Amino acid sequence: MKKIVTLSMREQIYEALKGLILDNSYGPKTVLAIDRLADEFGVSATPVREALVRLESDGLVELIPNRGAQVTDIREEDVRYIWEMRLLLEPYAARMSLDLVDQLELAPLEADIHRLASMPNDTGLYVSTDIRLHEMLYLHVHNELLKDSIRRIHQMARRIRFFAEHSTNLHEKVINEVIEEHLDIIGAVRSGNPDLVEPALRHHLANGEKRTLSALRLER
Repeated sequence: MKKIVTLSMREQIYEALKGLILDNSYGPKTVLAIDRLADEFGVSATPVREALVRLESDGLVELIPNRGAQVTDIREEDVRYIWEMRLLLEPYAARMSLDLVDQLELAPLEADIHRLASMPNDTGLYVSTDIRLHEMLYLHVHNELLKDSIRRIHQMARRIRFFAEHSTNLHEKVINEVIEEHLDIIGAVRSGNPDLVEPALRHHLANGEKRTLSALRLER
């Protein structure tokens, strides 16, 4: 019984730290000291250390010998590499999964995207609609390796995008552009035509890379 509780706690610490890094509560280059985190979570150093090792394998931290870890920095080359992978994998996944998308998913997602237009500062709604739309375009594929690869890349992209977008005065402009592109993708999905979905998604991803680089440069 004790072992099960320990495993559960380790998983909770990992998920908690990952969430804090992805939403930039722990920003780039933040040092995560093992002893301090252990005190905050009310646990020994062992589950914290194990969580940090997992986060390093996710590419979210770099381990510091005898201290803990540091949240990885965000560089322009990271943006280029991540979006290169997105452009390679996501349009293919969208084409392969299009026939498997439940059309009933579209209406509530579309309604929330329209609602975002009148609530551009609702970060929770922005993140939710973005995640739901992109997951819809790959979660239905049967290739588990492809899904896992896209999921990992999305995780890295999410931290970078929201760090850049929400740290500058470009936020509302970005939101409006993303809304228009998301609605175009939904329209293409509703048509059932992969020759419409793929270019709409490629256009959105290419613009997303440009927006992220622009915002990141302003932030720096």
